[in-house]
Amino acid sequence: MTRHPLRLRALWLTSALTIAAVHSAQAQSTPPAATPPTGDAKSEETLVLSPFVVTADEDVGYTANSTLAGTRVRTELKDVASAISVVTSQFLQDTGSKNQQDLLVYTTNTEVAGVRGNFSAAGGASTYNEVGNLLRPSNNTRVRGLDAADNTRDYFLTEIPWDGYIVDRVDLQRGPNSILFGVGSPAGIINTSINTATFKTQNKIENRIGRFGSFRTSGDFNYVAKKNVLAFRVALLDDETKYQQKPAFNHDKRLFAAMRYEPKLFGDGSHTTIRANFENGNVNANRPRSLPPIDGITPWFKTGSANGVANPNKLTLNPLTTWDQWGNNYLGTSAMYPWFREGGFGRMGNPNLASFYDGTGLLYSMTPKANGTPIGAGSKTTPIGGLEFAKLWAITTYNNYARVAVPGGKYYSNVSLSDSSIFDFYNNLIDGNNKREWQDWNAANIAISQTFLNERLGFEFVYDRQEYQDGQLAFLNGDQYIIGVDINTHRMDGSVNPNVGRAYVGNSGQYGNSENYIDRDAKRLTAFADINAEDYLGKSWISKLLGRHVFTGLWSKDTKETDQRSFSRWASDPAFNTANSLNASITSGERQYDWISYLSPSLLSRSSASGAGLSPVNTVIDPNGNLTLRYFDSHWNSSVDPAAPGTYIDYDANGNPAVITGTQGDVASNYVGWKSGTYKVLNYDNPADRALLYSSAQYAKNVIESKAFIWQAYLWDGTLVPTFGWRRDEVTNENRQGIKLTNDVSSTDYSKSTPDLKDVAGESKSWGVVLHTPRGIRAKLPYGSNLSVFANKSENFKADAPRGDIFGNAIDNPQAETKDYGVVISTLDDRLTFKITKYETKMKNATLQADSAGFSGNLYYAWALPYWGASHALAALDGIANPQLRQGNWGWPWNGIEGGDPVRIQAIVNDYFKNFPLTQTFADEYGLGLNVAAMHAATTNDQRYASVPTYGVGGNGAANLGLQPAYAGRLKSFGSGPVASVDTTSKGVEYEITAQPTKNWSVAVNFSKTKATRDAISPTIQTWIDTYTKFLAGDAGLIRLWGGDTLRKVWADNILAPYAVLQAQIGSQVPEVAPWRFNAVTNYNFKEGWLKDVNTGLAYRWEDKRILGYKYNATKDVLDIDQPLYGPTDDHFDLWVGYGRKLSPKVHWRVQLNLRNVGESAHLVPVNLQPDGTVALSRIQEGMIWQITNTFTF
Repeated sequence: MTRHPLRLRALWLTSALTIAAVHSAQAQSTPPAATPPTGDAKSEETLVLSPFVVTADEDVGYTANSTLAGTRVRTELKDVASAISVVTSQFLQDTGSKNQQDLLVYTTNTEVAGVRGNFSAAGGASTYNEVGNLLRPSNNTRVRGLDAADNTRDYFLTEIPWDGYIVDRVDLQRGPNSILFGVGSPAGIINTSINTATFKTQNKIENRIGRFGSFRTSGDFNYVAKKNVLAFRVALLDDETKYQQKPAFNHDKRLFAAMRYEPKLFGDGSHTTIRANFENGNVNANRPRSLPPIDGITPWFKTGSANGVANPNKLTLNPLTTWDQWGNNYLGTSAMYPWFREGGFGRMGNPNLASFYDGTGLLYSMTPKANGTPIGAGSKTTPIGGLEFAKLWAITTYNNYARVAVPGGKYYSNVSLSDSSIFDFYNNLIDGNNKREWQDWNAANIAISQTFLNERLGFEFVYDRQEYQDGQLAFLNGDQYIIGVDINTHRMDGSVNPNVGRAYVGNSGQYGNSENYIDRDAKRLTAFADINAEDYLGKSWISKLLGRHVFTGLWSKDTKETDQRSFSRWASDPAFNTANSLNASITSGERQYDWISYLSPSLLSRSSASGAGLSPVNTVIDPNGNLTLRYFDSHWNSSVDPAAPGTYIDYDANGNPAVITGTQGDVASNYVGWKSGTYKVLNYDNPADRALLYSSAQYAKNVIESKAFIWQAYLWDGTLVPTFGWRRDEVTNENRQGIKLTNDVSSTDYSKSTPDLKDVAGESKSWGVVLHTPRGIRAKLPYGSNLSVFANKSENFKADAPRGDIFGNAIDNPQAETKDYGVVISTLDDRLTFKITKYETKMKNATLQADSAGFSGNLYYAWALPYWGASHALAALDGIANPQLRQGNWGWPWNGIEGGDPVRIQAIVNDYFKNFPLTQTFADEYGLGLNVAAMHAATTNDQRYASVPTYGVGGNGAANLGLQPAYAGRLKSFGSGPVASVDTTSKGVEYEITAQPTKNWSVAVNFSKTKATRDAISPTIQTWIDTYTKFLAGDAGLIRLWGGDTLRKVWADNILAPYAVLQAQIGSQVPEVAPWRFNAVTNYNFKEGWLKDVNTGLAYRWEDKRILGYKYNATKDVLDIDQPLYGPTDDHFDLWVGYGRKLSPKVHWRVQLNLRNVGESAHLVPVNLQPDGTVALSRIQEGMIWQITNTFTF
């Protein structure tokens, strides 16, 4: 998308506006005045400004004068050395910003994800999953290329998303600041100041309509019950935001009430204030996706071959007769047919409940695999040999294909759909109405402040309580967020598949669903004393030199309790699994409800997918109550002896039938066979079923008790302003895992769980100094100019979420340190300010997030390879004990091990058990059903089976190849998955211009340069890698996973290769960080002439090219970080125009039209590039949107 002429015009225009502002302001003889209040200003008396409160009334245009972020009490911004930017109410109004997603695209060195954001928050991995990002959009931020900032409301940490209906001011602290939080994000904080009741009767009703049918109404009513003593405020919001992706929406409803009471308790010179507020909020959403689906449809149409591998060319197969030909025939090399490697037809693969839908509703239900476990078959104890192993075929993701078919394929990522004529992801949410996100909260705050001696001495006590809950019902997540084509000519019962050739999406309800309950209880006491040398020494040069000193002390105690639950959205009633000898664990795939939804008629007659015009999922998939299911009943149903000789049909590597001699127990026709039955489906939407669907539950309690001291002085008549802050934080963490009940359901009664307790304490300090031009010199400078230099050093640590490494050891708390220094030039009597900040922020022991190598996304292999390796080793024993054992064994996993030689297979299995390198502590941390001592001591196969009791014995455990850990991949002692820690440094320069050249003209410009680099990866990762690499270099590494790659190759591709890239990237730019970013915003109010009462403004946003990948070095088989691959530059242009007038002496009306992304259509922005330079993943950038806002104040 090329718009260079528009960009050049916008750059010229913003530059011209700034230059013109200087010339215009030189002609102004009076300073700007604040916008007149809408109420009766004459009735207002001068009120005392509380040192504990900063309001938007003090700001002028885009310029703010004071903040609480510097020292915890009111401080002029010019005297604060840390990197703080303030967004004023005028800025929010002009740009139409009502929330985090609207605002952070304009502010200095900040990023926010989403369809209206400026980065993906999902890039840098071989696979992509944005489900987590959809739950809390306000958390999907990044500051200075480092990490997400903490969100606070009135400087209390929060999960509550802010909204402009009660927010007129936002303070952004970039980098750590221990004066604010000794424990917090090293990236900084984003604080919203909640409106208070004021001593001015004023009311506002606002209505906004927007593109795609968005509709927003808010009311804000302030009533003065007693002049300058008692006031009340009530605000309401109903905001239903619609998006281009139908039927996506975000419906936000809130109610807010506030009180302010200022009794005269202690006479003159004292000031008492009691403030209280309460908010109830509810958000119900089906949020738009910022990433297109994974492309699994265009490969099916590919003709010819690539790298010696024939492309599918609209291949269709009978799954009952072709496994040897298209699966096992490839096992002697590395895997099956590359386009089938680890390909899943939805998540189908077990004999569980499964339903097939299209736009008309439910088509039929059928188990996607036959249960080969005989029931009541006399002496027959192994699965039915004559029941052919079958799995519904599906085209795999590009990452799986490339690993065996493309040079350097292990560095390739999944490819997202780029052709919107196949599926219009701009205008349609593929999930339809099948996913949900929700947020609910109650928040209360009460503050009591008292000052004495005309605001020279005072204290404030604040109690803050937040009860928050959120959750989501996922629908398509991970590799299941893929559009495929049904290539199966037959169903599992042998009948013809009428849906062959139809495009589809599919999944189960097993993953991505969560409930979260978070309660925050905070108490904070702040006290200050303002000591002026002049009070003791009189007016003299020494009193001017010593100046004023403000001492502030702080005590706080913050308690956060979190109850996090994961659940299956749907599952079969345990009775179905018990009756059919299936695994009844809620974590088992055999309990899950799988579904397929078709999106098109058959595509067999088409030559390409382009123009297919697939529909989204138009049916609400909501199985409830009883489901009629066609399944294979493996109860014995014959009078013959199961041990008597018998024959059955198998299919060879060419798909030809062959007669196999076995026993009558192998003959499928001796069992009841395929039949229909009715079974109950548990559904999360049914409250009575929920307690049976929880797959994991964790409780955490985090208590932070803090003490802090801040000193700020105004020396040499305010010329030199030093600041020092000291803080001590003592943190206590308690974690509990829900105990396992029947069928591995997790209990949410944590009183029965054993707590894991951890304590940590830390001290942090901040230093800052600002040196202004001495008053005597300043008086001689033209235009009221001033020059100030500043320096700041601050630090903090993060301990509210204990983390464990791969081995389950505690990782030291993340620590951060920042150094800021620069210069501020102000002129035109502070109406034009230019600030330059050079910074260096270092993070140590931070959590490694999504990376370009995909390493962090593969850490689940920490538990998966040991556990699945053991299960596949036992499956190999099953296979050599019964060579005809096929049914229930994913991919016949032993067949490709060393040519199927039983002696070698036994030796390989022995090596796996004898030399297993991990400890029992490791196994227990993940909840792996392994007895490590028994594994090492085993000398017989019976003992090896017994050492992995969760698998089963004699083939009966074959369905347990994919054993799941008890804590859903989380560490028992931490309640979260393992992480890799990383040290990161961000260096750069930030330029900020704010101007108010006239009382009706506002300008804000920011320009930032950022280089964020990784400096080191945690040493425990290296220990883990060395240990397991040595283990898999032996015979144990020859075991095959899912009948495909060896464990050694899986390890090399998913861990060693991306880790090598991470190591090579040390010292280089972090991917998807724009090295340069520029924003300019301006607004002009016409005060006379035919445009009187009209305002108009514009904004321009530009970002430089980002590193999105690296080229492949075939000689060294690595990604070459010296050959980075860049994405395009990105820029956007916004416009607005408004008009206001009085409708009556007491009613003012204002209307404003905002256009964002002017002239743009929705388009894709590359996020990740393949090593060959082609686009892997793109994010969706919404096109131009419009909003019309009508505001009535009275």
